Amino acid sequence: MTLPPGTGADAVAPDDRLLMDTFMSQYRLPAVVAADRLGLFPALGGTPASAEELARARGLDPHGTAVLLEFLAALGHLAVHGGRYHLTPSAHAFLLPGSARYWGPMLGLGWDERCAAVRHLVTTGAPHGYRGKGIWETHEESPRHGVQFARAMHAHSAAPAAVLAARLDLAGCASLLEVAGGVGTFAMALARRNPRLKATVMDLPIVEREAKALLEDAELADRVALRTGDMFTDPWPDDQDRVLLADVLSDWDDEHCRALLEHARTSLAADGLLLIHQVLPDDAARLSPTVTGYSLALAVMTGGRLRTLPELTALLTAAGFTDCATVPVYGHYALVTARPA
Repeated sequence: MTLPPGTGADAVAPDDRLLMDTFMSQYRLPAVVAADRLGLFPALGGTPASAEELARARGLDPHGTAVLLEFLAALGHLAVHGGRYHLTPSAHAFLLPGSARYWGPMLGLGWDERCAAVRHLVTTGAPHGYRGKGIWETHEESPRHGVQFARAMHAHSAAPAAVLAARLDLAGCASLLEVAGGVGTFAMALARRNPRLKATVMDLPIVEREAKALLEDAELADRVALRTGDMFTDPWPDDQDRVLLADVLSDWDDEHCRALLEHARTSLAADGLLLIHQVLPDDAARLSPTVTGYSLALAVMTGGRLRTLPELTALLTAAGFTDCATVPVYGHYALVTARPA
């Protein structure tokens, strides 16, 4: 699958990788400090191990351990050979307790809530959310947190949505459902580019007021409808030409992802197309501190993670999709498409 080159300012503007690099850098120190507190560096210095082996030997959560080790490798503290993690020369020199140049006491000065959150993830497997309380439950109970999150996701998605809209061919597409779309950032960008398109944005009631204001300002209220509800338990509109999941699957574990994909399959028309827009690690991206840091941030906040294309394809196939394809779109983002089998 290929996307045609875009036109206009959105298609030629710089992408947001510098901002992503800056934002995800907040997990660099917490990752190293938490690993130091958990004794992971001396454990690997004695016997290199896979994430699964290390988690089993240390009584840690496999998922949390895996995303942490991948990030530490991207930062240069670990190297991977034959699926096992080894200390790099720098880690040997500075991260082994008892060595003359051990940095542990200095790292300890940086211990804060984010460091505790990473350790909590690795030791228990549970996301830390907001100060130990689930992120989605907090949004439902605290309108302020929910609106703040919706605004942050809009800011985070505005540029990727504009570029996707400039490049994605929606000729012949009359209906699109954006699931967990927040204030409808992608739906608005796509509707603005495609005058025949009618879009529906499905999300929790907490974002409705903010979304309505943005739709009115954009003069799109007549073509982008809001549908409040729980995407796991409430019915989705059916017979859709396109269903869009933008930065959604990376917030959930495999079981929840399979449920969402099965909903998407039944919501699509027979000749419809599923669109998945998210950061997609490939072999090179997995060496990126930004991409692996993003995966750690997701695990800490929501319990999710980034998935590779083979991992997504396996989920899609199990949910009844075929013809999976992908293409890079913008910055670290890619578009994955699939059709109901």
